[in-house]
Amino acid sequence: MADELLVFEQTIEAVFVRALHGRLSPACRERLRQAGLDLEQKLRPAYPFASWMTFLRIVAEELYPQLPLEESAFKLGEAYMDGYRETMLGRAVLSLLRVLGPRRALMRATQHFRSGNNYTESRLKELGPRKFELWMNEVGSLPSFTAGIIHAGLRTAGVENLRIELAGYDGHACTYCINWSDASVSSGVAGSGDSKAATRSGSINSL
Repeated sequence: MADELLVFEQTIEAVFVRALHGRLSPACRERLRQAGLDLEQKLRPAYPFASWMTFLRIVAEELYPQLPLEESAFKLGEAYMDGYRETMLGRAVLSLLRVLGPRRALMRATQHFRSGNNYTESRLKELGPRKFELWMNEVGSLPSFTAGIIHAGLRTAGVENLRIELAGYDGHACTYCINWSDASVSSGVAGSGDSKAATRSGSINSL
């Protein structure tokens, strides 16, 4: 893993420029500026991981003040994928997910996340049909944000009735227990049929 954990410009763009465009109040934008993210200026090539976590926490607090941080961070993870889809790289990666199917998409988690940072490492353990454990080395203080990304990515890959649970979180690394009852693609996992948009049904739980 890299000595200095960095989050690349395209990741910041996907969340704060694309996904949340028009949703950030002046007060929120000022809090971000004070924390090191000035959305009125050109984005830097990379930002420290600790700053990234701070940016996400600020937006979670501002956009979803009525929700527990775990739930608001999950929503931001899903929103990230919406914004990522609008970038050139995101369009290519998400098109690939549809071809790969969910199993092979999970197997490539390190490569997918490394397109936006310099530190992600992952290990996948297959427990049974449509049941996996995905370990990730660094998810910071908001593990449910990464869970939201995984959830949205697997829906893109064709998963339906998805459930994600957090297990073994130590403040840095986290194991995600992932299972689903069906998939709408024929590649990668059992569960064939014509490709169609996956439903938004699913859940996340902390253990």
